[in-house]
Amino acid sequence: MDISEIWPPFALHLRSGDMELSPVREADIPELAEIAYGGVRKDGIEAFLVDWDSGTDEQIARSLAQYHWSTRANFSVDDWTIEFTVRVDGLAVGVQGANGRRYPLTRTISTGSWLALSEQGRGYGTRMRRIIIETFIRHFGATRFDTAYFEGNDASRRVSEKLGYSPNGHRTRVGQNGTALKENHMTLSAHDWKLPDKELQLTGYEAFRNFLTITT
Repeated sequence: MDISEIWPPFALHLRSGDMELSPVREADIPELAEIAYGGVRKDGIEAFLVDWDSGTDEQIARSLAQYHWSTRANFSVDDWTIEFTVRVDGLAVGVQGANGRRYPLTRTISTGSWLALSEQGRGYGTRMRRIIIETFIRHFGATRFDTAYFEGNDASRRVSEKLGYSPNGHRTRVGQNGTALKENHMTLSAHDWKLPDKELQLTGYEAFRNFLTITT
């Protein structure tokens, strides 16, 4: 049996220019861990709820593996997360995530991502989220996109602003270093999406549409 029949996102493959996104497979985890060893956060800013990107190389690899295993174990129509390995010219540069809860009813996608420190500042963060937005509007009928960033994470904020997100309140959460932080929320309506990706190419989306029971 093809694994994509059990876990439909494995059939998804997204491409725009020299950038490719495909669901994280077991074989990707060592490569992703290796690029994460060099760091993924500038100046030690807090960017995550879980402190997965610090510690020894072994601890980082274990944290990555456990997280990606959990997304598959807890995958359901009502609550799913797809983490995409992002490659540029075939080389892994980071991960772009998309989450949907009661998606056939809400048509809302939440996103999160990380890039290897050496790959930041090259526009990749904007491009990979743009691919997700375009994919889910064009092929899965998404109407809304939500994201969040901790106060001080200006790189994440700028990506959202470039793509047309608007502020949507805030709350206090405990970050990866165990400190209380202001988490700023942002949202984008599909009606306001004005940056169509004419280079976007998709394969394998039919299996995921069927899994989500999307007919229109």
